[in-house]
Amino acid sequence: MSNLTDIQLDALREMGNIGSGNAATSLSQLITETVNISVPAVKIMPLKEVSFFLGGPEKLVYIVYLEVLREMQGTMLTIFTPESASFLGKKLFKKTEVDLQEEISQSALREVGSILCGSYLSALSQIVGITSVASVPVMASDMLGAVLDFILVEIGQVADEVILIETELLVAGTKLECSQLYLPKPEALEKILGAIGMGS
Repeated sequence: MSNLTDIQLDALREMGNIGSGNAATSLSQLITETVNISVPAVKIMPLKEVSFFLGGPEKLVYIVYLEVLREMQGTMLTIFTPESASFLGKKLFKKTEVDLQEEISQSALREVGSILCGSYLSALSQIVGITSVASVPVMASDMLGAVLDFILVEIGQVADEVILIETELLVAGTKLECSQLYLPKPEALEKILGAIGMGS
């Protein structure tokens, strides 16, 4: 992937800003607390580099993923550290401890992941002017490399380039880090890149 121009970077940053604002509002309503979300970086990178960029293939994570349909066809993932997942679970249930292996906890985490994914997909649709619809979210947990490999096999993913959105959530004075990963099918990526001036 060649270097992005300032205009192209601005388009990706704007997508991150719009998505984070929408996500913050939705999450604040869900946990009935103020949530501030910032996006330190939005970048396009090779799929093979993702697990190393996010801390290494052996890093333990919780991943919420959903299928993206229509013109933006592909897959969207939200990647949580165990600490972030546990913190959000406690806030959602107003408890001091949660068991992330319980179905009710996983359902709540899927809801958070769905909100984050949906907010950024909606923002990207708005920026590039093409449509998307998201499926019901699914959750998996394991080492990052293993989970990504499993998901890619499950969905038959063929993307080489991905859009990575680094996200920082500030809840009750605690900063949480998570990432959104959009894996577009090749034809969807071509439309997106063309819409922000990167197409051939």
